[in-house]
Order: sequence, then structure tokens, then C-alpha cells
Amino acid sequence: MKEERISPKVIERLTKYLRCLENLPQEDYISSEELAEKMGFTAAQVRKDLSNFGEFGIRGKGYQVRNLYADIEKILGVHKTNNVIIVGMGRLGNALFSEPEFTKESFNIVGIFDNSENKIGKEINGIKIRDIKELEHFINRKEDVNIAIITVPKSVAQELTDYLVKCGIKAILNFAPIKLNVPKNVVVENIDLYAKLQELNYWKEKVLK
Repeated sequence: MKEERISPKVIERLTKYLRCLENLPQEDYISSEELAEKMGFTAAQVRKDLSNFGEFGIRGKGYQVRNLYADIEKILGVHKTNNVIIVGMGRLGNALFSEPEFTKESFNIVGIFDNSENKIGKEINGIKIRDIKELEHFINRKEDVNIAIITVPKSVAQELTDYLVKCGIKAILNFAPIKLNVPKNVVVENIDLYAKLQELNYWKEKVLK
């Protein structure tokens, strides 16, 4: 398998399979047809997605939910703890930090940063808000910190991203409404909430017509 050929859409669907499997009895077996029906995909699509990463399941019986869940976790790298930092502790940053999905075992938030004097030094759930100026020292001192979530204004997002890349961050979840420029060895996932609202509004208008 040559992972560089894997489509981002395949990875997106794997996360959806994982979410679906999470809510099923772990000892049960599920066929590609049953999984496809639950996800709104085709059985052929399910089998093709999984075949990119090896052979799974038992012919005539399907996939054991527990085993397939564990296999997809390994593919996505969430079978281990991944250390994450959040930069920008405004309303959105606070909301993300308080969301249980962001504090599961797979993603461990080890640092939060801001440039506001009113926030620096305060503690949230046992983690002190640090000055952004401490980022480089913190990342160099802390082992295996290579994911950052940024919730800062778009006017400073690129400058902050350049700084994070310089500090060794390899993956960025960006909530600023701007496309970030990064080197080829750094990955960015952009979450533009306003754009999603615009898309949603379009479909809402279509439904109302």
C-alpha cells in the first residue's frame, strides 16, 4: 500500500465508520452491506475503503465490531495518546477545551496558550493558560507535541502558523476563516464555521422552496 495515494475522502469515511462501530455491541459481527446501510454508502465502497489498508473480516461472516474498531483506530493513529495544544482561549477555545470529545484518551490536551494578560496564568481544569511567547520553550521541553488547534482571529492566524511550524508542530486544526500556507511536511485541516453556516443556509432555502 502506498499511503500517499489514499484520498482524504477515504480517511473521512474511516472516521465515520469508527463512530458507527463505537455505538454497536463489540462482540457482534457486521457485514459490509450492514455497515454500508448504516452509513449511507455502498457495500462496495466500504470494502474498497478498507482494502486500501489490508484484509479485514471473515468471508461469509463479516467483521467483528471490536476487531474492526481496533484496526481502524490503528490506521488513524488514535490507538495511542496524541498530545495536543490549543492556541487562543476565547469563547471557541474554551468551548472546545470543555468538550468531552477533545479530552478522550486518544487526544490529550497538554497546553493552552493565549496573549491576553487577563487570561495568562489562570487555570482551566488543572491546566494553566500560558503566554504564547512560551510556545517554543514548551514544545521543545514537552515530548511528542505535534498537533495544535488554533482559534485565533484570521488577522494573526498565518503569523501564528508560521511560528508553530518553526516550533515543530506537524498538524494544525484551524478554526480561523483563512486558508493557511504551510510546508509540504505539515498538514492543516480547516474548519470554517461561517462557511458551513452559509452552505447550510443554501440547503435550508432549497427545502423551504
